[in-house]
Amino acid sequence: MSQEELGIFIEDEFDYAHFIPNHSKCYPLHGHTAKVKIELIGIQKDFDMIIDFGELKKMIKNTLSLYDHKLIASKRYVKEEYKDKVIISYDEFKIELPKKDLYLLNEEVTTENLAKDISKKLIQVLPEHIKMIKVEIYEGARKGAFGRSRR
Repeated sequence: MSQEELGIFIEDEFDYAHFIPNHSKCYPLHGHTAKVKIELIGIQKDFDMIIDFGELKKMIKNTLSLYDHKLIASKRYVKEEYKDKVIISYDEFKIELPKKDLYLLNEEVTTENLAKDISKKLIQVLPEHIKMIKVEIYEGARKGAFGRSRR
């Protein structure tokens, strides 16, 4: 007898700063409070649960802590890197900050790329019976992006 796949979701949020050079509105350094909805599809296991919400919440908090209250920037704007500091620069903008306050993406820091990055990180720490994860990030009340990762 085959088991059905079911889904669960959990919501959280994190705060971050970013910039997108040459974009009319996102050019200057600015911040967001991102609401995150994480959906999992998997097979019921212990106690007929896909995963215990407390366990899932810890995994999500650990993953989102990589982004929370950080400047998230594209690696292409790193101009100098020292042992514990990084200089980020584009056009006339230049900032030096501790590495611990920075998260770097390979691409531009868009909501789409953040959703993709978070979904890839989370699928790696989730149990094998979780087959798919969808991460939705709301940038404001009624707009956002999502990324999916599958096993």
